[in-house]
Amino acid sequence: MFGFADRTDLVQPACRVIVHLIVYSSLYTSAMMAAMVYISCLLQGLPFDPVATAIMMLVVFAVYNLNRKTDEDEDAINHTERYTFTKNYESILFRSAISAYAVAFCLSALQGFGSLLVTIIPLAAGIVYSVPLFPARLGFRRLKEVPVVKSLIVAFSWAVPPALLPVCHAALPPGTATGIVGVFFFVQIFTNTVVFDIRDVEGDATSGVRTIPTILGARRTLLLLTGMNISIGAALVLAGRSLPGFCSVLLLAAGVIYAQGYLLCFQRFGTEKLLFELFTDGEFIVLAVALYLLTLAVPYPPI
Repeated sequence: MFGFADRTDLVQPACRVIVHLIVYSSLYTSAMMAAMVYISCLLQGLPFDPVATAIMMLVVFAVYNLNRKTDEDEDAINHTERYTFTKNYESILFRSAISAYAVAFCLSALQGFGSLLVTIIPLAAGIVYSVPLFPARLGFRRLKEVPVVKSLIVAFSWAVPPALLPVCHAALPPGTATGIVGVFFFVQIFTNTVVFDIRDVEGDATSGVRTIPTILGARRTLLLLTGMNISIGAALVLAGRSLPGFCSVLLLAAGVIYAQGYLLCFQRFGTEKLLFELFTDGEFIVLAVALYLLTLAVPYPPI
């Protein structure tokens, strides 16, 4: 019994270290982006694109780790565990981020100019979002300090690339399916971003970052997100009937339900930072796994 207790005492800290490594190094977010590319391909009736997946995983890993460096003041208040992790390994994470973006840049350049432009979007958005480029007389130095604009930029920069990149690589023009996928991703990521802003309201207020929750408050923000999720989600589900395969409508509906689930759970679990982060950021991973299992049972029609 004593030996079992000792092993338990060793296993639990080891598991926590592994989870911190996966989540706080942005590997988990990179897996989320891989899932988004997979969903994008299938909803648009395209074969799975491993190159687009690799590019987006590398880009997400790079941009998020670079952004952690510029957001240290907020993280020191909002997320002390993540701040401690990134400070302890900042040299490794910074070098890895630069290397990851260099590889992504080379891969996208090999795919063509369109792929290269799409790949640049998150980096360009990350720079104007986090770096103080604007004169103080405007009332803000970074776009993240502008209410609503912050969430819109984040949602745009992470919704457009996975929707467009598979189309670019297939040498096809964007169509209705691309638009539906892009709007779906945009709404889901916008909701995700604003929910985390509710949790981070103290650090944002201290750093002078005005977000939707710092203006409206937590309750009104949750009501706003609920209304947007249900109304736009219902329109997407109706529009999804034009996408290939019956699984498309099911997946869009599942995304709306999943987002509503973590909105309803926020008051109870929102303060559990790591658990809530795993839950919310895991949406596309769960949806991708469900979609894959469905396609095994009912294959998509040939392209």
